[in-house]
Amino acid sequence: MPTLTAFAKLDVATFATGSDSGAFIQEANGFKPLFKGQPVQGFSAALKNADGTYMAMPDNGFGAQDNSADFLLRIYQIKPEFRTKAAGSGQVKVISHIQLRDPNKLIPFPIVNEKTSERFLTGADFDPESLQRTADGSYWIGEEFGPYLLHFDKDGVLLDAPFGLPNPYEKGKELRSPQNQLNKAGINYVEPLVARSAGFEGMALSKDGRYLYPILEKPLIGDNSGQLIISQFDVEKKAYTGKYYLFKLDTKASNIGDFQMFSNDEGIIIERDASQNDLQGHKKLIRVKFNQSGQEIQRMLLVDLMKIDNPDLLYGKVREGDIGTGKDFAFPFETIEDVIIENATTLTLLNDNNFPFSTGRNKKLADDNEVIQIKLPKALY
Repeated sequence: MPTLTAFAKLDVATFATGSDSGAFIQEANGFKPLFKGQPVQGFSAALKNADGTYMAMPDNGFGAQDNSADFLLRIYQIKPEFRTKAAGSGQVKVISHIQLRDPNKLIPFPIVNEKTSERFLTGADFDPESLQRTADGSYWIGEEFGPYLLHFDKDGVLLDAPFGLPNPYEKGKELRSPQNQLNKAGINYVEPLVARSAGFEGMALSKDGRYLYPILEKPLIGDNSGQLIISQFDVEKKAYTGKYYLFKLDTKASNIGDFQMFSNDEGIIIERDASQNDLQGHKKLIRVKFNQSGQEIQRMLLVDLMKIDNPDLLYGKVREGDIGTGKDFAFPFETIEDVIIENATTLTLLNDNNFPFSTGRNKKLADDNEVIQIKLPKALY
């Protein structure tokens, strides 16, 4: 069984500077909009920095394309002060943020801030769900509405027009979702085959830094096989290679949450169901290995995130109604969307707390952003 070695959480009521937000949502779990500034929440991707801090990227904000026009798309630098057996406050400090924007007008469809010079991007424009940083310091983001790959410089400026997803089964056609912005603008309409909010949820980077592997969150519309498409994208050529792979969901799972690699052909996928606040939920880390293009990848259970040993009781103060906080620790969130491979035996995980809606830890309280580290019983490599 894996062991919890470190715990920290960013309080749900954490806000950063910026325009007021939440105008298009209703009160939930004690939080009443309008919110002053921007909520720091919904971490759907995370990366480790050399200085021990992390880059944590929220998704589109409030969960839908039509209610997140006032949520600014950013990447936050955070510093967890982990509570360990030895010490630590268990708190998370927000250091700074990168604002994603398109001042060079590379996006081929209208955005919320279309007529401003900065052209800050919002959650009505894109739903960023996965993040990688390449050797040149630029960021690649896997996005759900298109689905698209988005390429930004280190300061958050869009470097290329969004990269659409080729359909591996039909040459010359794109895979699009019902939320695709080109379709909505009437630009080269393509019948949607990607399910709503089921675009790129995870995206791994090969160990050599050459290839991105974005994976769809769910099977294509009408596909009952349980298979998810993983596409290969050449970072140097800025183009899809045509190679693709298939990940088959467990029958108890509904979707995936993240994908990271520790070699050129092996990695970890977060597999989950739609439950929250349920200690019987399906929340797993799956070790995977690529086969040939067009084939299912190998899968093997690595960690059950509902069964983590917690001998040092690292959660801290337990509130009335909290679940999974004792010596048998659990991560009972609907959206577990971040795994970081620290080394061969240590993984860091974060939840997307869907502020202010999710109630995974406590059914009466909005979730915090939790950051945990677990030690594996056996080395990955």
